[in-house]
Amino acid sequence: MSGTAIPLLHRSVSGSKLVETLGESLSAIKAEDGLTDAELGKYLHKGVDAGKAYRTGYAEMPVTSFLRGCERWNGRFANDALSLIGMKLVPLHTAEVSDQSLQTRLSKLMFEVSVALEDGNIDDLEIARMKRTLIEAGEAIDCFRGKAA
Repeated sequence: MSGTAIPLLHRSVSGSKLVETLGESLSAIKAEDGLTDAELGKYLHKGVDAGKAYRTGYAEMPVTSFLRGCERWNGRFANDALSLIGMKLVPLHTAEVSDQSLQTRLSKLMFEVSVALEDGNIDDLEIARMKRTLIEAGEAIDCFRGKAA
């Protein structure tokens, strides 16, 4: 994997980077869901101007808005920022995943990892290409982890 070799616990992440990353997530959600900035603000329980301010990084959102975003969009909203501090958001109650689906999702991930490793290294672009597969495999694992609890 390319990038820094500094262990996560010894790496610092600026507040501005966290705000920027949340803004990028809101921009992606806006585009993917066909939302307006006013609708983003509404879903975050704020005014019509707040959606654009949070999305562009012009304003830092309060914790209540952050939690409303987590509630509404789950990891699509929070996980890119949370990953910067070594965490991720996982719902307590996930959709049921069959044993066959678990095997399929994990096999697909293993295949994509194998292809990416053909040159002995997984770079950032290869990780970006397999993001959806990583998410789907992670969701399946989270579902089975919940069964074990």
